[in-house]
Amino acid sequence: MFRVIVSLFALALAAQAEAQTTEWRFQSFDDGSFFTGSIVPSDDRDLMFLCGERSPQGLTALQTGNMEPDITPRDSLRLYMSDKLIGSHDGVTRERQDVLLVVGATGYRFSGVNWNDLYSTWEVDLPATDPVFSVIAEQASFEVRSKAGTRVITSKGFGKAHAALTEHCQSMFTAIGQPWVSVAPAVAPKVSMRRVAEAAIQSGCGGPATMGPSTFLSGEIDGDGTEDVVVFWHEITCKGGYPRPFCGASACSAQVFVSSGHARGERPEDLLAQAVWLQPLSNGNMGIVTVGRLATCQNRPNCEFTWYWNGHEIVRLD
Repeated sequence: MFRVIVSLFALALAAQAEAQTTEWRFQSFDDGSFFTGSIVPSDDRDLMFLCGERSPQGLTALQTGNMEPDITPRDSLRLYMSDKLIGSHDGVTRERQDVLLVVGATGYRFSGVNWNDLYSTWEVDLPATDPVFSVIAEQASFEVRSKAGTRVITSKGFGKAHAALTEHCQSMFTAIGQPWVSVAPAVAPKVSMRRVAEAAIQSGCGGPATMGPSTFLSGEIDGDGTEDVVVFWHEITCKGGYPRPFCGASACSAQVFVSSGHARGERPEDLLAQAVWLQPLSNGNMGIVTVGRLATCQNRPNCEFTWYWNGHEIVRLD
């Protein structure tokens, strides 16, 4: 039984690492007649946010041969969703209302998702300042739900990519005499680590979970002014699938969500522990105390280890 549990624990960590390799990226195009700016998850082309219009270079479509440009309204970002993501066109219905974007515990229903014959994809235009963009950046992932099913999309790198897209769209539209009126901030929003941690639990369980009173430990670990969070998986039971995916025979994962590391796109630190708590340090930040197995303590009193943020990563205080 010990080998089976440890193997499942290792597989769960490996699956989580693989899922987090995907990251949102910004890309731009300008052939002299038309420009576009877009962001996509690096290995998933079924969903894309973009803007586009005629190029400041002033070439015509006849000169470049670009007869199928992306033209989007000012102050808007267009969302393209493939038929693989939300279902194919039935040949009759050109507008649908069943597409729902779920971020954390909140659902955002898209109004007027239309079929684009030119690109054979579904599309909807969103205001550039729609709060959904900031909410997506605060989570580890979000869901796209429709009659075709549910797809989980990573949010890793979304804030940075969205900021780059917004800045590019603003500058290009201004260059062609259509400055945006509603200016969205071209910086990644401040992220709530509690929301990131909650999303990670949902992702790790593949759905809902029962949580104990000590699931979340909150405090200032890295000193940047944003509250950090430690998630202790000993306190969590998944309602679907394997109930304790991040626990072995005698210890569970304590995942440390530090805002400084999250802003750089880094994964949370995983510390194995039988118990965990936060403890004030002399530098004003909080340290993470973990309790290990007596067999591996090497004569350390109470088998307690203290971990702290050294400015770059979580390290053990010896």
